[in-house]
Amino acid sequence: MNHVSIIIPTYNRANVIENSIQSILNQTYHEYELLIIDDGSTDNTEDVVNSLASTSTAGNRIRYIKMPENKGVAVARNEGIRQAHYDYIAFQDSDDYWKPDKLEKQMAYFTGISSGSDSGTSTTTGLKTALLYCPYECQKQDSSTILVPDKNMPLSEKQGNIYEYMLRRNTIGTPCVILRKECIEKAGLFNENLRCLEDWEFFLRISKHYEIAFQDEPLVKVNLSTDGVSHNISGYYEARCHMLALHKNALLKYGIFEDVTNDILESAQQLGILQQVSQIMQYYLLNN
Repeated sequence: MNHVSIIIPTYNRANVIENSIQSILNQTYHEYELLIIDDGSTDNTEDVVNSLASTSTAGNRIRYIKMPENKGVAVARNEGIRQAHYDYIAFQDSDDYWKPDKLEKQMAYFTGISSGSDSGTSTTTGLKTALLYCPYECQKQDSSTILVPDKNMPLSEKQGNIYEYMLRRNTIGTPCVILRKECIEKAGLFNENLRCLEDWEFFLRISKHYEIAFQDEPLVKVNLSTDGVSHNISGYYEARCHMLALHKNALLKYGIFEDVTNDILESAQQLGILQQVSQIMQYYLLNN
């Protein structure tokens, strides 16, 4: 049976991380290790993790790793990847929830590929499937729920060779993913220079080299927290401009550089920060 290394980066989330960890300990698929990468927390996160590890029958699967200082989620996830023992990697966030059969259903997909004759390689693109994701239910602060990606989104934009689509936008939720560790060796780790949107940029590079598989069943519940991207406007636009510069050649190749640039600037104009974002964009385009 295939084993999975599950990585949770966390920073001062002692008040919410217990439910996230418990949702993993309650999984019906038991072949995993859980790596808690504490990114320099100053609260009692370690006490919460140790309590769960000592009282749960699955607590021996937990590995708690404390970073000496806070360096951001990309650094924490990369440390988890380096420490991972197994060939499959999954990510969870410290305030999200996995349904109990999440691992079982997703690993069944990879088990099916492994038993097939083509080992998951597409006959049309020649690309190997290395990443599987599912939709997630996102609970907003007003308690309403949305599904991401939307059910009306074309399947061609959710799975297969979606690199061009990923250059425009991302609908892959990090806690929804299971991937082969080998694909990280080719695509690279999370970009530690990005303090925001590092997951999008990571999945974008993977989609360049591999096909993406989509399992059309929401197996993850995500809480829209007050410290998320939507509440970090400056960080979001800096990351978008940085990504624009990093992937400029690909955007030009597909003829969408101008479209993506205009999307960034038009949304900035609506927020009244066009001048600031224009300056940030110019800086990254000149220095990358």
